[in-house]
Amino acid sequence: MLRLMIVDDEQIIREALSSMIDYTSLGYKVIATAKNGMEAYDRIRDDYPDVVITDIKMPILNGLELIERASRIDSRITFILLSGYGEFEYAKQAMTYGVRYYLLKPTDKQELINCLDTIREEKKQKEVQQKAEQALLLKDMQSPLEQGLLMEALDQPDNFPQVFKKYQGLLSFPEKGLYACICSFVEETYLKSFLKDIVRILLSCGAESVFPVIYVKNSALFVLSSPTLAHQETIRQSLEELHYPQQCVTFETSFLHGDTSEDLFAQIISKISRYERILLIRPETGETRDFHNNMAAPWRISKLREAFTASPAETDIPSLLDSVFTPSMTPDVAKNIALGLFLNPDNSGQEPPLDIACDFFRRLYSCTQTSEIRKLAEIVLLQEKDEAASSKGGANISLLKSYVEAHLDCETLSLKWLAENYLFVSVGYLSKQFVKEEGIRFSDYLNKKRMEQAIRLMVYYHNDNIKTIARSVGFGNNPQYFSQVFKKYTGYTPTEYIEKVGASAPS
Repeated sequence: MLRLMIVDDEQIIREALSSMIDYTSLGYKVIATAKNGMEAYDRIRDDYPDVVITDIKMPILNGLELIERASRIDSRITFILLSGYGEFEYAKQAMTYGVRYYLLKPTDKQELINCLDTIREEKKQKEVQQKAEQALLLKDMQSPLEQGLLMEALDQPDNFPQVFKKYQGLLSFPEKGLYACICSFVEETYLKSFLKDIVRILLSCGAESVFPVIYVKNSALFVLSSPTLAHQETIRQSLEELHYPQQCVTFETSFLHGDTSEDLFAQIISKISRYERILLIRPETGETRDFHNNMAAPWRISKLREAFTASPAETDIPSLLDSVFTPSMTPDVAKNIALGLFLNPDNSGQEPPLDIACDFFRRLYSCTQTSEIRKLAEIVLLQEKDEAASSKGGANISLLKSYVEAHLDCETLSLKWLAENYLFVSVGYLSKQFVKEEGIRFSDYLNKKRMEQAIRLMVYYHNDNIKTIARSVGFGNNPQYFSQVFKKYTGYTPTEYIEKVGASAPS
């Protein structure tokens, strides 16, 4: 269901718009109504609607000002503008903000339905496109995720079910239908030729490889999706018929089966766990990843968790991170460590939501410097630290409040941005948790903090321009809106308050 908000300064119109259409049948849920632009703006920061129906002319913040400010928070909101005749200039200006839906009052029911139908279909197409982009991103992430699965499973053999569950969705493993083929006596000197033949054999019998070839000390293991024993027998015969000039013995082939994919990978981990050096190879491209059971990433992640949990204060964060993310560390190694921290910050084994995971992956793999990756790791570690002392929600709220305190001057600060770009959690979950923990909505909390900061600035700098103070607490170039919020919070306009402060200041 798409989330819909209705904004109009006339109650009768709000009620009429709310009741004139069966929104549920169109795929919408009316989540809120608002009587003016300022109230709507605050609700948007808390409720993140998909579509907003708003009148152009409203008190406090008119429709165009609302669109301009809301678009900075979430550019994906679609606006339907309502206006009377003779307001074409407003319509032209609205178009500069990307508004394409413009209806005259009184609102025609069928026209509104047509708009909502079109918007719904457009958003469906965007969702399809987003899923396709996520699929491409996950494809690009496949190699580090595959390596991460093996490294973490080898590092935490007693926690394998939770480890596998996290990676299963990200790597698109089916619940059942996989088996593994192990070919022994494959010496590394003719491994390249062997891999080319593997591709040919699997292609000829219609078997699909779903994981890179795992190579450990003269044994090659590949995971396949093929339910018939006939396929397996064909593969066995084809492999045992292979021969290379340097080959001393005939290949031996065996198969692993499991009731589920998890069972199968548990057997694979058990088979390779005794080997120190492990190669992951894509036979189609020859791409090879070489790692060891005691490789830095799992060890450092485990040690970092332990040290961080045991540290008495958050001031230990820099030294702990510096011990891991050294200046000589390459970005690739740093990314592996940060990836491990994100996928398993508390050993809960809970898979992160796909959209949040992709947001993190996108941000992580856009980093080119180890120092940037270190900052992302710090966020993950801070969450883990606070979760040890409170609930996950409490940890997130603590981090959120600290960030707000440090960035009150940021005009586009919103719960949605914080959820998706700083904490990597669901915005819906964060919104509910914030109200539960703090007893007020995020927008009210943010305005309260900004007004408290504005008062401090006025006390110290009561001769300064109000515009400067408004800009310093996140209201950009909109001192009028700042004045409205300030009066709502204090009962005074900024000018009245500054005069009051100035009158009481010592001469």
